[in-house]
Amino acid sequence: MGLIWSPGYYVPGWRIGIDTGVTTDFSLITYGTCNFDVNWGDGSTETVDNVGPTTTFTTTHNYSTPGTYTVEIDLNSGDFFPYYNSDAAGDELVTLGDTPAGWSFGTTLQHAFRGSGNLITVGDIDTSSVTSFNNTWQGCYRLTSFPFINTSLGTDFTQSWADCTGLNSFPVIDTSSGTNFSYTWNNCRGLTSFPLIDTSGGTTFISAWKDCRSIDNISALGEQYSFPQIVTSSATSFQAAWQGCISLTSFPLLDASKVSTFYGAWVGCSSLADFPANMFDTTGALSSASFGTTWSGCALTAQSIENILVSLQTNQAVSGKTGVTVSLDGGTNAAKSTWSAAANTAYDDLVAASWVINHNP
Repeated sequence: MGLIWSPGYYVPGWRIGIDTGVTTDFSLITYGTCNFDVNWGDGSTETVDNVGPTTTFTTTHNYSTPGTYTVEIDLNSGDFFPYYNSDAAGDELVTLGDTPAGWSFGTTLQHAFRGSGNLITVGDIDTSSVTSFNNTWQGCYRLTSFPFINTSLGTDFTQSWADCTGLNSFPVIDTSSGTNFSYTWNNCRGLTSFPLIDTSGGTTFISAWKDCRSIDNISALGEQYSFPQIVTSSATSFQAAWQGCISLTSFPLLDASKVSTFYGAWVGCSSLADFPANMFDTTGALSSASFGTTWSGCALTAQSIENILVSLQTNQAVSGKTGVTVSLDGGTNAAKSTWSAAANTAYDDLVAASWVINHNP
């Protein structure tokens, strides 16, 4: 954890910019064994020694007047883990400078900059050793873009950028080791596009893109999708994954062969009209609530509803599952009176197996 220190030569310290606003205090919170010098940017310095190894230590500096300051940290030994959770340190952080040569963050950045609502710039920070990005930038709502960082070892991306409502673009980061994408981009409502990233190891996508209401067009491999055709062959949960993505108009065919819950996956996607065939031919073990509210409030065409029901019929014929509730109601979803013969046949077969299909009349 923390910044890895490379002894033997001097490197400039890590610089961060702060704005104390109407207050005069700023806190550095560290975790683990570390010793570092800090220049507070107002002419005063301090040596911080945290004996660790699992101790959280807070040092607070009082500025004589509110204002903007550049804080420089020189690591002497051990690991330095910066922690700016707004619950403890407020919104003073404005910029994260480049990490100096020889410095890199350790295995976790969990909650490191969470709630830094005034953070506007993230520099070239070395995250090549980080495995946990849990809540790292959650609530950094003033960020409008995000730099390419090394996330190749990252496994846990839970809420990493959740509530970063100002983000309007996102880089193609390496997520090939990622397994947990729960709430990763939840409520990033400023994103207008999303890149094709490697999610082949992802098992859970609970609310991953929930309320990303501006995503409407993605370029992937030269083709246009309303969402990229990501690899989901390891996925087990799509619960609320795209809930409230009101600008989505179509959706690509994803691998749902291991997914057992789609509860609320596309609920409230009020522009979603086109949905592919065959997505649910094979799934994980379904429960009665696996498709609860899944397409409530969408704009599915009669053809899309046929695609869904025929695929579910195929699934039921093989699995023998009974008593599942499917929600195709609300919004402007095509009324049953407009469904095709194939859709009605699939509907009748599913109802005969005690499935409940909620629909518009």
